[in-house]
This record gives sequence, structure tokens and C-alpha cells, in this order.
Amino acid sequence: MIKRKQKDRDEDIPMAPMIDCVFLLLIFFMVSAIMRIPPPFSVNLPDSATKHEFPRKKYNVFISQDGRLSVDDQEMLTLEDLDLFLAANENKISTLIIKADRRAEHGVVIDVMERAKQRFSKPEGQEIALAVSEET
Repeated sequence: MIKRKQKDRDEDIPMAPMIDCVFLLLIFFMVSAIMRIPPPFSVNLPDSATKHEFPRKKYNVFISQDGRLSVDDQEMLTLEDLDLFLAANENKISTLIIKADRRAEHGVVIDVMERAKQRFSKPEGQEIALAVSEET
């Protein structure tokens, strides 16, 4: 019987193609991921018994407990700044989600809603919604 050489058994598995695949997957997930920037303050949403699904939104308005405003990651110093921002981005907004803290003053929330209603010139295709925490 002929014995095979030990060399045949010690062949290495080529690692370069596997490393290439791992890096391609990493790049794919980095590019396809949606980066969400939290507001500069914390918001505790109130609870709700009903649930309504909205299409993907572009803008969220956050209202803190002490009345501070933020549109996604940009903090607005006054309601007038929010009004100017809504006017500049009026055509881009399909659904404006208002996420107010459960201890936020009701008057501030109503002011934000009224300013958003005034800025939206076309009634169809634009919605204003209030976000609540989801029960699991």
C-alpha cells in the first residue's frame, strides 16, 4: 500500500475570500442602515389603547417636559423658529409626528399643532399626528 504524504492533509483553507465577503456584508449594512439621531432631551410618551400605523415619516417634533422644542436633532429656540423651519420644508413633509412628553404643557402642544396647520397649504397628503408609547 502506498502511503500518502502528510503534506496533503495539512493544506490550509483559503481565508481571503471569506474576509472579502465579511467586509462586503459590513459595508452593505453600514450603507443601508438608517441613522436616527435622538433629540437633545428625553421625552416620555403617554400611553394609548389604540394603535395607528403611519407611512414612513421624515420629520418628528419633540416637546420636552420644560417646553423645549426639537425637530429631529435640531433644537428650536422659539415657536417662530419652528414656524420658519416648517415653512422652509413644507413641500417635504407628508406626516408631521408630534412627540410630546407626558408632562409637557398642553398649551405648547396646541401651539405647535396650530402652527403646523397654518403652514401646510395643501390639506390632502399632509397629516399631523401625536405619538404615544406602545404597549407590548
